Amino acid sequence: MKIIKFATFIVIAISLSFNALANPLKTINIKGKVFDKDSGEALEYATVSLFSLPDSTFMTGMVTDMNGAFTLEAGKGQYYIDIKSMGYKTKIINVTVKNDVDDVNLGKIQLQQDTELLEAVEIVAEKSTMTMTLDKRVFNVGKDLQSTAGNAIEVLENIPSVTVDVEGNVSLRGDDGVQILVDGKVSGLVGLSTQDALRSLQADMIERIEVVTNPSVRYDAEGTAGIINIVLKKDKRKGFNGSVDVRGGFPFEWGKARPEPFPFQAGIGTSLNYRLKRFNFFTSYNYNYRDDISDGYTKTEYFDDEHPYDPDIHNHDDAVQISRQTTERSRHSHGNNIRGGLDYYITDDDIISFSAMYRQGEGHNTPTVTYIDDFPSGGDSQYKKRSEDWHNSRPMYEFTLDYDKYFTTKDNFLKTSFRYFENKNKEWSDIYDRHYASQEDMDHDIVIDSSVIRQHTNTTETHRRFQGMVDFAYHLGLHSIEAGVKYNNGMPNNDAIVMQNDSLLTDYCHNFDYNQQVMASYASYGTELGLFSFLIGARYEYTYTMANYKNQADGKHTQSYHDIFPSGHINYKLTEKDQLQVSYTRRIRRPGYWQMAPYRSFNDDRNFRVGNPALKPVYTDSYEFSYLKFWEGGNFNLTGYYRHSTDVIRYFTEVTGDISTSMPHNFGISDDYGLEIVGQVKIFKWWSTSGNVNFFESSTVGDHTSTTTGIKKHYTTDSYNLMGRLVMKFEFKKICNFQITGHFRTPHDEPTGFREAHYWADCAASRDVLKGKGTVSLNVRDIFGTHEHGGEAWGANYWQYNNSSWSKTTVTLNFNYRINQQPKKQRDTEEFNGSDDDGDDD
Repeated sequence: MKIIKFATFIVIAISLSFNALANPLKTINIKGKVFDKDSGEALEYATVSLFSLPDSTFMTGMVTDMNGAFTLEAGKGQYYIDIKSMGYKTKIINVTVKNDVDDVNLGKIQLQQDTELLEAVEIVAEKSTMTMTLDKRVFNVGKDLQSTAGNAIEVLENIPSVTVDVEGNVSLRGDDGVQILVDGKVSGLVGLSTQDALRSLQADMIERIEVVTNPSVRYDAEGTAGIINIVLKKDKRKGFNGSVDVRGGFPFEWGKARPEPFPFQAGIGTSLNYRLKRFNFFTSYNYNYRDDISDGYTKTEYFDDEHPYDPDIHNHDDAVQISRQTTERSRHSHGNNIRGGLDYYITDDDIISFSAMYRQGEGHNTPTVTYIDDFPSGGDSQYKKRSEDWHNSRPMYEFTLDYDKYFTTKDNFLKTSFRYFENKNKEWSDIYDRHYASQEDMDHDIVIDSSVIRQHTNTTETHRRFQGMVDFAYHLGLHSIEAGVKYNNGMPNNDAIVMQNDSLLTDYCHNFDYNQQVMASYASYGTELGLFSFLIGARYEYTYTMANYKNQADGKHTQSYHDIFPSGHINYKLTEKDQLQVSYTRRIRRPGYWQMAPYRSFNDDRNFRVGNPALKPVYTDSYEFSYLKFWEGGNFNLTGYYRHSTDVIRYFTEVTGDISTSMPHNFGISDDYGLEIVGQVKIFKWWSTSGNVNFFESSTVGDHTSTTTGIKKHYTTDSYNLMGRLVMKFEFKKICNFQITGHFRTPHDEPTGFREAHYWADCAASRDVLKGKGTVSLNVRDIFGTHEHGGEAWGANYWQYNNSSWSKTTVTLNFNYRINQQPKKQRDTEEFNGSDDDGDDD
């Protein structure tokens, strides 16, 4: 019955859409002339841009003619006009457009000269680092000095509300249920290993990052925490232009001798664009070479059934075995990334776009794990070293075809998109186990006779995905409707072979197929009532999943389910620059491929992670209440939020002997209550600051039954969390721009352990050279070498402490050269006139 009602709603919405097409919104001309206030001369080539209120969405723009005149078209509503000209102070004019007039004449508009701006032209129309709209925050990457020479992981570390741990796992407001998109769609760049893919995507390929914490129904329902959309660069300025980036650097560890061979990082990238009247060609190439050094330490205490571990009394003296594990990693990777495509303008309102991407990456890691086992109740200590020679190859290709049709304005459109990608990851390694009689023998590599064990692994992963979508939107006066459909089919496969001394270890071999299909449709309605604006909608999604362990009897597991995901957003305009927002969305987190797949890695033969084909999806109801304030020198956003999730997924560890196996399970329910502050302000002309602070309480309640003992245990955890970042930017005229960023996260509890505090700091400096055509920047990441995490975990028969880092302090020097750039005022004008949303909303 719900499906019938929802289908009826969609049919009605689409019918209203085509009625709107038959009766297009009346457009009204906004006219004016721009003059120099002192001389009275007309200003040619002044940039005039029209933005809607209250969300400051760009509508249209142009440059003034030789008489300083301009004409803009708009429908009924509230707007403001931004007027800029090189060497003049920016002027803002509020405009109200009504249906009962033929045009709006602003008359003679005078601009005042600004001598300070004439000395610093590059700041005239500079994009702010972060902008906020009704349902998302947009972070402009190019404005952040710390992101100039990094990769996508390092860019995300500087985004408000986003947290990245040392292994590259991304979370949003403390929740790792994040959907990561590229240009509004699931991409082959993040098809298999999100962490590896984001490290291979360089910052100079990224235009902006969009963070959507409470998405409307136009977005996928996937992602309990929200959506992060990475929008890649695609220039649309006329003629030929582009840029070239060259970078180099090295990682090092404070207090330790330089490793041999000395690690270094280097890369080169270029982005080119050629715009004709009806064609826009774009291409980019990036090569990246990267060495990293990292380490880890783990101490594990094992307990017997007679004296299990009790976290309330910390009975460490009852341990029957104590294992100390040290890991040292030397990692090397290099790869090429090529992207290209074209836009064909059939008319100004009919655009066909095609793009293709190819990536080839290779890696070589040499981790060494050392184990020392002590037995307090008696017995000789044991010493073991496990070294691995690991290689991988990661080819990926992706094709995207889009067609966009606009009606009257850019807000009224019909968009279709199709994307297909194939991502492969082939890994192979040789592993050697060596046993020693003492610490001295291990230091001198004197092995016990016949103790060397040789193992070999060979794994091939393939991920194919097809997605197609159609989106329609139309605005009729103060009313708007949106509707669309989408199909998404992901097909990963994992085939692994593990051998020991030329014999198969069948317990660790597997051939695993996974398939997830999601079919969706949505519709939404928005309107304005005085100072209020509303957006409500519903999304229907049908999901089919199949996990098939081919080498196991009864290894095939299927699920199918359908859901309706409503959303609602209300905005109340206190003033033109002060707004209140309330929103609600229902979200889902489907079990991911890695949570279903068998063994991930074999380099550590005492700690394994295995998949769970019985996992069910997590459902989240998310509520937000926000206050937003905008002013010329900055913005401020205060948000209170509440998330209620059911069937939350947690990893539980079972220990047999000294082998630990972690598996995800649907655990129980969780409630998160949080308060977040995000803002930026220009304190002086040379000093600005931005940052965010997120404080939340996470309450988790659930039951888990041990698969080894059969004992059921009830867990209740209340954790208080505080995390944030602070960015200071300084503009030292004619010297350089300097930025320092601090990150922190306080300790927090988990159902079976706790995590230690986590903090680090970065800094960067940049200077323009070659008469403004080039920029040199220097970055130092993790200045004090504190970017690591640690904590405790426990169960009935074990207690464990671990501390690890993924990369050390890194120094990088980057040079950016801009090819055939137009004068600043002309470039800004064409950006406004040619601006378009590079990423789809769905």
